[in-house]
Amino acid sequence: MTDLRTLLDNGLRPGVYRWRGRQPADEVRRAVVGSGWNFVLLDTTRVHDKAGFLDVCATAFDLPRWFGHNWDALADSLSDRSTGEPEVVLWEGWRELLDHDRDTVDVALQIFSEDAKESGQLRVFLREADDVPDLVRDLPVL
Repeated sequence: MTDLRTLLDNGLRPGVYRWRGRQPADEVRRAVVGSGWNFVLLDTTRVHDKAGFLDVCATAFDLPRWFGHNWDALADSLSDRSTGEPEVVLWEGWRELLDHDRDTVDVALQIFSEDAKESGQLRVFLREADDVPDLVRDLPVL
């Protein structure tokens, strides 16, 4: 596995990735910020549904109070908060959420992928799980 700092310093392309890194989130934050990037920890470990996921997103992404807690509002809010600065989102607990609500993870991945393409700034890291479900099997691995 390539060192995270090396990936970032060499211009990792926007997108959604499976990530095999085992560093704690605080170490990841330090590496990301040390490379001059923004960092967001999206922890859905205890989330079981769409409503919980959107609540966690509102806090993690510091979305405005008027955030509508639906998929369109999430997509709009992510694009509205685009600063042009590169950003890494470490998504912890996606596998646990997938076990409870596959549709939520599927739609979230679509929204993140679209925002990465449009904004050119977003890199979402799904911490690698012990098993690789079909939903994420085709994502590039870091």
